[in-house]
Amino acid sequence: MTPRWIISLVRGADRALVAIASLGLMAMMLHICLDIGASLLLNAPIATTSAIVTSYYMIAVAFLPIYTAEVRNGHIGVNLVTATLPVRVQNWLDMLMLSLTAGVYALLAAQSWGQAVKKFAVNDYVVEQTTKILIWPSYFMLPVTFAAVALLMLAKVALRLSYGMGPGEEFLPGRKGHDHV
Repeated sequence: MTPRWIISLVRGADRALVAIASLGLMAMMLHICLDIGASLLLNAPIATTSAIVTSYYMIAVAFLPIYTAEVRNGHIGVNLVTATLPVRVQNWLDMLMLSLTAGVYALLAAQSWGQAVKKFAVNDYVVEQTTKILIWPSYFMLPVTFAAVALLMLAKVALRLSYGMGPGEEFLPGRKGHDHV
Protein backbone atom coordinates (compact mmCIF):
# COMPACT_ATOMS: atom_id res chain seq x y z
CA MET A 1 0.00 0.00 0.00
CA THR A 2 1.25 3.45 -0.88
CA PRO A 3 2.31 5.46 2.21
CA ARG A 4 -0.41 7.90 3.28
CA TRP A 5 1.91 10.92 3.35
CA ILE A 6 2.77 10.40 -0.32
CA ILE A 7 -0.90 10.11 -1.23
CA SER A 8 -1.68 13.29 0.75
CA LEU A 9 1.16 15.19 -0.88
CA VAL A 10 0.22 14.09 -4.41
CA ARG A 11 -3.47 14.74 -3.77
CA GLY A 12 -2.79 18.20 -2.34
CA ALA A 13 -0.51 19.24 -5.20
CA ASP A 14 -2.99 17.89 -7.76
CA ARG A 15 -5.92 19.73 -6.24
CA ALA A 16 -3.99 22.97 -5.84
CA LEU A 17 -2.72 23.02 -9.43
CA VAL A 18 -6.12 22.05 -10.85
CA ALA A 19 -7.84 24.71 -8.74
CA ILE A 20 -5.46 27.42 -9.93
CA ALA A 21 -5.82 26.31 -13.57
CA SER A 22 -9.61 26.18 -13.21
CA LEU A 23 -9.73 29.65 -11.68
CA GLY A 24 -7.53 30.86 -14.51
CA LEU A 25 -9.89 29.37 -17.09
CA MET A 26 -12.99 30.87 -15.46
CA ALA A 27 -11.30 34.24 -15.03
CA MET A 28 -10.17 34.20 -18.66
CA MET A 29 -13.70 33.45 -19.89
CA LEU A 30 -15.20 36.16 -17.69
CA HIS A 31 -12.52 38.68 -18.64
CA ILE A 32 -12.95 38.06 -22.38
CA CYS A 33 -16.75 38.18 -22.12
CA LEU A 34 -16.58 41.47 -20.23
CA ASP A 35 -14.14 42.84 -22.79
CA ILE A 36 -16.37 41.89 -25.71
CA GLY A 37 -19.47 43.18 -23.91
CA ALA A 38 -17.80 46.48 -23.07
CA SER A 39 -16.56 46.78 -26.63
CA LEU A 40 -19.94 46.09 -28.23
CA LEU A 41 -22.21 47.82 -25.75
CA LEU A 42 -20.09 50.73 -24.56
CA ASN A 43 -17.58 51.02 -27.38
CA ALA A 44 -14.90 50.85 -24.66
CA PRO A 45 -13.02 47.54 -24.57
CA ILE A 46 -10.91 46.62 -21.56
CA ALA A 47 -7.44 47.81 -22.49
CA THR A 48 -5.47 45.15 -20.64
CA THR A 49 -7.31 42.03 -21.81
CA SER A 50 -4.75 40.80 -24.32
CA ALA A 51 -1.79 41.18 -21.98
CA ILE A 52 -3.49 39.57 -18.99
CA VAL A 53 -4.92 36.68 -21.01
CA THR A 54 -1.58 35.82 -22.62
CA SER A 55 0.62 36.53 -19.61
CA TYR A 56 -1.42 34.89 -16.86
CA TYR A 57 -4.55 32.94 -17.81
CA MET A 58 -3.16 31.00 -20.75
CA ILE A 59 0.00 29.99 -18.90
CA ALA A 60 -2.05 28.69 -15.96
CA VAL A 61 -4.48 26.83 -18.19
CA ALA A 62 -1.81 25.31 -20.44
CA PHE A 63 0.93 24.34 -17.99
CA LEU A 64 -0.52 23.66 -14.53
CA PRO A 65 -2.61 20.63 -15.64
CA ILE A 66 0.53 18.80 -16.83
CA TYR A 67 0.91 17.48 -13.28
CA THR A 68 -2.68 16.21 -13.20
CA ALA A 69 -2.25 14.42 -16.51
CA GLU A 70 0.80 12.62 -15.12
CA VAL A 71 -0.90 11.69 -11.83
CA ARG A 72 -3.80 10.16 -13.77
CA ASN A 73 -1.53 8.59 -16.41
CA GLY A 74 -3.31 10.69 -19.01
CA HIS A 75 -0.35 11.39 -21.28
CA ILE A 76 -0.28 9.74 -24.67
CA GLY A 77 2.04 6.76 -24.91
CA VAL A 78 3.01 4.51 -27.78
CA ASN A 79 4.10 1.01 -26.92
CA LEU A 80 4.11 -0.95 -30.17
CA VAL A 81 7.50 -2.50 -29.49
CA THR A 82 7.54 -2.55 -25.70
CA ALA A 83 4.17 -4.34 -25.50
CA THR A 84 5.83 -7.43 -26.98
CA LEU A 85 8.57 -7.50 -24.34
CA PRO A 86 8.39 -9.45 -21.07
CA VAL A 87 6.58 -7.61 -18.25
CA ARG A 88 9.75 -7.29 -16.18
CA VAL A 89 11.57 -5.59 -19.08
CA GLN A 90 8.57 -3.32 -19.66
CA ASN A 91 8.63 -2.27 -15.99
CA TRP A 92 12.36 -1.51 -16.09
CA LEU A 93 12.01 0.45 -19.34
CA ASP A 94 9.12 2.36 -17.83
CA MET A 95 11.20 3.24 -14.76
CA LEU A 96 14.06 4.31 -17.01
CA MET A 97 11.72 6.57 -18.98
CA LEU A 98 10.25 7.98 -15.78
CA SER A 99 13.76 8.73 -14.51
CA LEU A 100 14.83 10.36 -17.77
CA THR A 101 11.60 12.35 -17.94
CA ALA A 102 12.12 13.48 -14.34
CA GLY A 103 15.56 14.71 -15.38
CA VAL A 104 14.13 16.65 -18.31
CA TYR A 105 11.46 18.22 -16.11
CA ALA A 106 14.11 19.09 -13.51
CA LEU A 107 16.16 20.82 -16.20
CA LEU A 108 13.06 22.68 -17.40
CA ALA A 109 12.33 23.70 -13.81
CA ALA A 110 15.88 24.98 -13.29
CA GLN A 111 15.90 26.88 -16.58
CA SER A 112 12.48 28.43 -16.06
CA TRP A 113 13.35 29.26 -12.44
CA GLY A 114 16.39 31.20 -13.65
CA GLN A 115 14.23 33.05 -16.16
CA ALA A 116 11.59 33.82 -13.50
CA VAL A 117 14.20 35.17 -11.10
CA LYS A 118 15.61 37.41 -13.86
CA LYS A 119 12.13 38.74 -14.66
CA PHE A 120 11.51 39.34 -10.95
CA ALA A 121 14.83 41.17 -10.57
CA VAL A 122 13.95 43.64 -13.32
CA ASN A 123 10.30 43.90 -12.23
CA ASP A 124 9.24 42.80 -15.72
CA TYR A 125 6.08 44.32 -17.15
CA VAL A 126 4.27 45.02 -20.40
CA VAL A 127 2.49 48.17 -21.39
CA GLU A 128 -0.93 47.66 -22.89
CA GLN A 129 -2.07 50.95 -24.37
CA THR A 130 -1.41 53.22 -21.38
CA THR A 131 -1.47 50.64 -18.59
CA LYS A 132 1.61 49.02 -17.06
CA ILE A 133 0.98 45.35 -16.19
CA LEU A 134 3.47 43.41 -14.07
CA ILE A 135 4.07 40.03 -15.67
CA TRP A 136 6.98 38.65 -13.65
CA PRO A 137 4.72 36.67 -11.27
CA SER A 138 3.44 34.53 -14.14
CA TYR A 139 6.97 33.33 -14.87
CA PHE A 140 6.97 31.38 -11.59
CA MET A 141 4.11 29.10 -12.71
CA LEU A 142 6.43 27.16 -15.03
CA PRO A 143 9.17 26.17 -12.57
CA VAL A 144 6.58 25.23 -9.95
CA THR A 145 4.80 22.95 -12.42
CA PHE A 146 7.97 21.43 -13.86
CA ALA A 147 9.46 20.79 -10.41
CA ALA A 148 6.21 19.20 -9.20
CA VAL A 149 6.13 16.85 -12.20
CA ALA A 150 9.82 15.96 -11.77
CA LEU A 151 9.20 15.07 -8.11
CA LEU A 152 6.10 13.08 -9.06
CA MET A 153 8.10 11.06 -11.60
CA LEU A 154 10.76 10.32 -9.00
CA ALA A 155 8.06 9.33 -6.50
CA LYS A 156 6.65 6.88 -9.04
CA VAL A 157 10.07 5.32 -9.51
CA ALA A 158 10.59 5.09 -5.75
CA LEU A 159 7.17 3.50 -5.23
CA ARG A 160 7.82 0.95 -7.95
CA LEU A 161 11.19 0.03 -6.51
CA SER A 162 10.03 0.02 -2.85
CA TYR A 163 6.58 -1.52 -3.19
CA GLY A 164 6.82 -3.49 -6.42
CA MET A 165 4.10 -1.53 -8.16
CA GLY A 166 3.66 -1.73 -11.90
CA PRO A 167 3.03 1.10 -14.34
CA GLY A 168 -0.05 3.11 -13.44
CA GLU A 169 -0.60 1.49 -10.03
CA GLU A 170 0.80 4.29 -7.88
CA PHE A 171 -2.15 6.62 -7.57
CA LEU A 172 -5.06 5.13 -9.51
CA PRO A 173 -8.08 3.59 -7.76
CA GLY A 174 -8.89 -0.09 -7.80
CA ARG A 175 -5.42 -1.39 -8.59
CA LYS A 176 -4.20 -4.07 -6.23
CA GLY A 177 -5.71 -2.33 -3.21
CA HIS A 178 -3.63 0.83 -3.52
CA ASP A 179 -4.95 4.17 -2.41
CA HIS A 180 -5.71 6.74 -5.04
CA VAL A 181 -5.69 10.45 -5.59
